[in-house]
Amino acid sequence: MKLKIMIIAGLGLTTLGSCKKSFLELSPKTRVTESNFFITAADYEQAVVGAYQPLQTLYSDAYVMGEMRSDNATYFASPGLQGGEFTDKYNISGFLDVSVNGVTSNKYVNCYVGIARTNSILVRIDNANIDATTKSNVKGQTQFLRAFYYFELVQYFGGVPLHLTEVTSVAQTALPRSSADDVYKQIIADATSAASLLPAKQTTLGMVTKGAAETLLGYVYMTQKNYASAETALTAVTQLGYSLLPSYAAIFDPSNKNNAESIFEIQYLEGPQGLQSNFAFQFAPNIANVINILGVSGNNQTTGGWNKPTPDLIASYEPGDKRKAATIATSYVDGDGNTVNDNYVIKYTHPPYTQFNNTGEDWMVYRYADVLLLLGECLNEENKSTQSIPYLNLVRARAGLAATTASSQDGLRTAIAHERRVELAFENHRWLDLVRTGQAITVMTAFGAQIKQQENYIPAAAYTNITSNRFIFPIPQSEIDGNHLLTQNPGY
Repeated sequence: MKLKIMIIAGLGLTTLGSCKKSFLELSPKTRVTESNFFITAADYEQAVVGAYQPLQTLYSDAYVMGEMRSDNATYFASPGLQGGEFTDKYNISGFLDVSVNGVTSNKYVNCYVGIARTNSILVRIDNANIDATTKSNVKGQTQFLRAFYYFELVQYFGGVPLHLTEVTSVAQTALPRSSADDVYKQIIADATSAASLLPAKQTTLGMVTKGAAETLLGYVYMTQKNYASAETALTAVTQLGYSLLPSYAAIFDPSNKNNAESIFEIQYLEGPQGLQSNFAFQFAPNIANVINILGVSGNNQTTGGWNKPTPDLIASYEPGDKRKAATIATSYVDGDGNTVNDNYVIKYTHPPYTQFNNTGEDWMVYRYADVLLLLGECLNEENKSTQSIPYLNLVRARAGLAATTASSQDGLRTAIAHERRVELAFENHRWLDLVRTGQAITVMTAFGAQIKQQENYIPAAAYTNITSNRFIFPIPQSEIDGNHLLTQNPGY
């Protein structure tokens, strides 16, 4: 059974940022309230599914902040398409972003939608009259989700308001920013509890497990440079039965969802239910008809062309690396049958599709190769280079590459960073990896100078404002306007 994402509409399950009186007074004909919900085990299980739902919208354009901000990806040249979402994405890619941006707002708001829904569960679950096994599972999933949403927020925005209880009035929505340290403390508390409550495997595929919670903890501790704790968490994941798939391409095949390498992936469903993804279309070239690329007719000129692989990334693949062909296409056949030499991401492309802009491609958030490389990095930072090397070589072997020749701490640091770049390309890790490892300013300054030489459509002002202030993004102006206690991040 696969996790079916549903929206739970009811008391305390709406976004914290939606404070307009006209919205709050809306009363649907069929309404879930405290008096008729949060009673049975099925109610709590349904509410948990509702807490997953914002992940679909959150990840619909997460690649912009996770990949297009980095040296992995850029965008297409199309002077005729300007304004709105186009400018929002261009600006994030070139470090020209401001506080009014639909992409950053989507991340911020949907994280708080998810947090609101988790709080509504957590405030009740301990007193729920349901069986102990279900209670533990529900609580563990919910704590993981709250920790995950806050980890997204603190990585991309710094300290944020820390809502830990259900919001039942407009007045309760306004909180000042907590420090990043306090947000991290709460993330660790939630994720640690989740790891103790969750099973190693779920009967419903797509629901988070102990492995997801331990991986989240590993990432948090690595971000904090608490390598001893990171080693404990990441080592625990290696003991939970995950394995590398023999084929790199098979990891992302929709017919192979929630496979042995998958630790946490965002679930999508092709069809009319409104649960679909469209990554294949967003990443395909922006051309008049994608019939020969995606198997369905449709004009992709206002939909596609995003997350375009950079020449710098393409050149970083070693000869014989099997991952390159499974990640990047170097040509396509247009609607008129002409072969066009151009690069685009195919990791999330498995045609033919039956509807334009509608696929069932999931998004992989955590997977076992990621954990192996992160553990290798952790061990190397602890001066355990000899123990680090086997984890790196496991990933390289699957890619068809020889064992690493690196042996020193500095050499392995470079080798692991490179391996993470190509192994996890277009999975939203590159920008955060650059920030976490202290490479963001050096790498992106050099990349900016390079890409502006290669692509004449990149604005002159792009990549000229790469400072530590840009490690995080601006708090959306709409949130500041609605909450007088919020302050903006420096530099915006």
